[in-house]
Order: sequence, then C-alpha cells, then structure tokens
Amino acid sequence: MFTLFPVTKKLQPYISFFYEMKWESKDYDNGIREVILPSGKAFMVFQYEGRFRGTIYNQERYVPKYFTIGQQSSNYTVFSDHKTMGLIGAAFKPTGLHNLFNIDASIFTNIPTDTSSFLGKDIHSFEALFEAENESDKRVNLIENLLLGQLGNKEFKANFIDVSIDLMHASLGCSSISSVVKKLNVSERYFQKKFKLMVGIAPSAYNRIIRFNNLFSELDEHNENDYRILSALFHYYDSSHFRKDFKKYCGEVPKQFHLDKFEFVKEAFVKNPIFLNSAPNSSRC
Repeated sequence: MFTLFPVTKKLQPYISFFYEMKWESKDYDNGIREVILPSGKAFMVFQYEGRFRGTIYNQERYVPKYFTIGQQSSNYTVFSDHKTMGLIGAAFKPTGLHNLFNIDASIFTNIPTDTSSFLGKDIHSFEALFEAENESDKRVNLIENLLLGQLGNKEFKANFIDVSIDLMHASLGCSSISSVVKKLNVSERYFQKKFKLMVGIAPSAYNRIIRFNNLFSELDEHNENDYRILSALFHYYDSSHFRKDFKKYCGEVPKQFHLDKFEFVKEAFVKNPIFLNSAPNSSRC
C-alpha cells in the first residue's frame, strides 16, 4: 500500500509530499522485495514496523531505522525478512535537503545516513512519540513538526538552480544542459558546481533521470510497448543509448523487462507518476 499526505505551506519549498508504504510478505513469493527507480528526490524515512535492507549498484548498504538518503543515481532494491514492513517518509524537492539543512547534498548521494546526524537531540524526544503513535495522519504530523523545528525562521528564496530544475522539468528532461545554462546568465562551470552541491548529482545526471521517468510514465501497463517510438519521442539519439539508460534505471534491458514484476514501480511511476514535478503546461519533446 502506498499513501500520499499533503505538506503544510511553510514546508512546501522543501518537501514535495509525505508518504506511507506498507508491504506484507504474503504478497511476495520469496519475502518482501521491491526494485525502485531513481526519482530525482532525496528522502527522509522513518520505519515503524519491520526493517528493510537495501542494495544499489549490487552492493548492500546498511539502512538505519530512521534514515535520510540523497539522490539515487541508479535503480535500487529494498527487501526484508519481516512479515510486515511499514514506514513513513518525506520526499524532498530536488534542492530541499540542501536548503533545509544547509548541507552539501552530494555527500549523501546513494548513501542511507542515520537521521540523527541531521536532527541531533531532537530525534530522541520525537522517537518516543512516534513509536507510541498508531495513526498514520498523526505520525505524519509528528514528522512535519520535527521538520518545522529545523526550519525555524528561515525564509525560502528560489535561485538559479531552482529555475534550472523548472526548465528541465518543463522540457521533460529533453533540453540540453548547455541550452538551460544559456537562459540563466551564469557560467556553466559555476552552474555545474552549484547544482551538485544543492541537488547532489551533476545536472546532466539529473536531467537524464527526469527524461527517463517521463518516458517510463508512458509505458503501457500490459507491456505492449514500442520502445523505438518512445525513445524517439524523448530524443534518444540511438537504440544503444536508450538501452544503456533503461538497464541503468530498471536493472534490465527492454526485451527482458516486464512491468508486472514491479508492483510499486507500476503504481508510483506509471499509473500515478508522483515523482514527476513537470511544469503544468509541459508537453513531449
């Protein structure tokens, strides 16, 4: 089960949405296991039932009970031996982790980090309340209040990195980075450095994720897909380039990929592509 929760106005510049995920082992053949695509977002996750482990680039990573992870640059797998998994998380805007905590976001790319390193002593009083709570809405409120405490009197001011992200989403990730930089009146070198600091990955890597997620959202749920047409619509210059991205983000080449094997991905990236912050009037490339 995947449920979304809205964000209070003061946190909206930093957080896209709150969400709850519940998985049960009885719904899987060999324990809870989900493959997830990179989304262009960082996450702060609070596990309240069961515990999961994770792998990225075929390497298992230790996952704390309460953890924060920056951008993910490849597909990753979460799995658990518990009968039930339950968690609530905050999905950050692309620059949200940097702006809220004033950190170098690249340090946390692909690395689940204990959230206490972000929240310090605040996490201890929060944990007692969170563990005692049974209602999802109230759990979300506790997390929201925890983040509001970090915000304090901080005022959000969008800058050219936020503008560049809007431009990338408006073009569905199909515009070149050089064309984006030309609209910003900054040097490309400075833009590259600042983007990685604030988002966590290079702008070209982020742009590729956005393009692929937009393409992926167009997949037919019954696996009746013409990948030649889809790759052309999203400006892949040849089939080899497309297959490389597909394997990187899905873990399989198009011919081997069957969407029915990936229930969460089907729900959150195709049926209801919640990770796409496209501009309201955007269209295909």
